[in-house]
Amino acid sequence: MKKLTTILSSSLLILLSFLFTNKVFASEEDFLVETQTEISYATGNDHVTVTTKYTRSVKNSNFYFPAAGEKIFHIPDISTASHEHIAQERQYKIQSITVKDDKGSNLDYSLKENDPGDGIYITIPNERATTSSVPYKMTLSYNSHDFITVVGKFVNIIGTSLPRDTIFEQKDEQNGTLTKFNYLLSIIVDEDIQPLSKAYPSFSKTEEEGKTLYTFSQTDRIGNSPYLEFGTSVLYRFELEYQTPKTDNLIPEKYSKFLGVLSTNIYEISLPREFSETNQKVFFESISPSPKSLHKDSEGNILALFEVAANKRDKIKIKGYITVEQDEWEENQDFLEIPFNSYLKNIKETKSLSRYLLSTKYWQSSNDTIKKEAETLMKDKETFLDIIKADYAFVNEVLEYDSAKATSENERIGALEALSGGPSVCMEYSDLMIALLRAQGIPSRAAIGYANLTSITSNKDQVRHQWVQIWVPEYGWLSVDPTFESKNMKIGKMVDRVLWEVFNEDSLSNIKIYSTNNIHELSTEGFVVKVYGVNEDVDLANLRTHIDLTEKEELPEDSFSQISVLANTILKTTTLGKTIVVTLPILIVLSLLIGLISLVLYIYRKFAGRKKRKKSI
Repeated sequence: MKKLTTILSSSLLILLSFLFTNKVFASEEDFLVETQTEISYATGNDHVTVTTKYTRSVKNSNFYFPAAGEKIFHIPDISTASHEHIAQERQYKIQSITVKDDKGSNLDYSLKENDPGDGIYITIPNERATTSSVPYKMTLSYNSHDFITVVGKFVNIIGTSLPRDTIFEQKDEQNGTLTKFNYLLSIIVDEDIQPLSKAYPSFSKTEEEGKTLYTFSQTDRIGNSPYLEFGTSVLYRFELEYQTPKTDNLIPEKYSKFLGVLSTNIYEISLPREFSETNQKVFFESISPSPKSLHKDSEGNILALFEVAANKRDKIKIKGYITVEQDEWEENQDFLEIPFNSYLKNIKETKSLSRYLLSTKYWQSSNDTIKKEAETLMKDKETFLDIIKADYAFVNEVLEYDSAKATSENERIGALEALSGGPSVCMEYSDLMIALLRAQGIPSRAAIGYANLTSITSNKDQVRHQWVQIWVPEYGWLSVDPTFESKNMKIGKMVDRVLWEVFNEDSLSNIKIYSTNNIHELSTEGFVVKVYGVNEDVDLANLRTHIDLTEKEELPEDSFSQISVLANTILKTTTLGKTIVVTLPILIVLSLLIGLISLVLYIYRKFAGRKKRKKSI
């Protein structure tokens, strides 16, 4: 489960040497250095164009910059991306780089590639003096996929942040001169883009010539990457394939072909579910084999039972679509500004929520260490949202994402060990937050699904992602994803992901097998799920829903509450059941033979008795 991170870029400040004739104390800036970055997107593309305009101006005519030195631009990498991805993206950027002066003429430059994650340096020699009447201007432009995610019609654009040690003005005490630095950023989109649905931080908006400019304050960008989402709905396609293993080496296939019950496994697998927060709906294009039954569990997950051969490798294949929705952009989240005392009172009055407050093996909410941290985080907090934000920030502060664990066996360690410094990925981030929330009296559970979604499918298995759901009165389950180191906290409706299932207990898997074979652990090898966005017209009305897969008006809450399903499972996947299946026909045949023989003997005796009587007459 790879961690999603914001893109940070650093601006290198060049020490500028200047000549002077007199020492003049400046009341305003003597020099102004402006870096104006524009990230432009044209609807339908899979990339953005990044343009950085650099302007160096002399405001005090007593000074000038000589034709010496150089200007260095930094083109960042996504530091958490694979080396392969970074290398491919660098090549894409390098092929599109242009450096021009204020007249549009090309400038010579040198390029240096740093270690993966450290980006590229573009160095331009300063070949012209800068005076108060002639400012020095140059423009760097390149294309990149790093700042944008396109999923169907949904577009997510991320801008560059500023380092926390960014200098906005610098005074030379010796000469009494003042240099000011401005770092401007605008994200520019065309009129064909979908409506704005999320934005961070605050921005000013202007429109010109069919384009909209979202401009962000340079102080707001310190340590924060501006973030815009466009689109209120996304259509995803999902493909599930499970290569079921051969577990029966006793019964030959030639026998089970005539009587499948001789070698059958029944698998219970969770299907993608519906979810009210994002109005998530699920539509099935194909499903093979047809499920024997569908039911809901206590958390609303959709579980299906599939029968497959046990004496050979087989396949379960499911394809379909998922729709998710969110509202257009709103500047605040008033519904979360609940006084915390009022929130707790409501929770205590709702008895059904008590199970979401229990301490478990991985959510050790009753542990003294967890309780102490939970109490500290609640101190001086007045609203429910204040506490959620405090927990979120704390989890990100104390945990460090371990990329090596994400690509390994990824053993779950739980909240307490993660808090103590154990290797952490999204599972530990959400486990720790759930433990803190429960210790604070806030009902919560784990959500499992798929994030990092794009419009491109690949042969690589997608890794499940875990986040948190919190109960909010009159709202329902609120999604919170703490696996992000940003003040732009992922709270509320999120259409950049698909929810598959939720859990309130220690297990994070709904895959089960019912089999007569001696299977202690069920391997998920061969279990592959692909989820990707599509930008196509799909007639969802002609596809099947969960209800359409059954003959019932609503799904039962327990598959084995159906007598036929229970009986079928016992007969096909237990030793007793198979004994009955094998012996019952024999017993029936024997019974029929005995009955037939008895009938023949009865008829024979009767006929023989009549013959005797005739002779005696």
